[in-house]
Amino acid sequence: MEIKIKKESKKEMEFEVIYEKTILNPLKQKLLEYDEVEMAEWTIPHPLTANPEFYVRVSKGNVREIVKKAIDDIQKDLNDMLQQLEEHQ
Repeated sequence: MEIKIKKESKKEMEFEVIYEKTILNPLKQKLLEYDEVEMAEWTIPHPLTANPEFYVRVSKGNVREIVKKAIDDIQKDLNDMLQQLEEHQ
């Protein structure tokens, strides 16, 4: 997976995700849990010719730091799930 930042300011970020779609819904859902996130959405302009584009806007804080926090939180959630699966073998 690769990302290309298309547009970024302190409050908004838009990036293209190359060859990956599955992580975008969990990222969107995690971001929308945060009070400072006003909008998080992704789209595919054309499924045969384009990569997904992700957009996020925040009301306060730094958008890049908030996206990084969401990714960290998703990783923690997955690690917790893995640990629980390993405990119940």
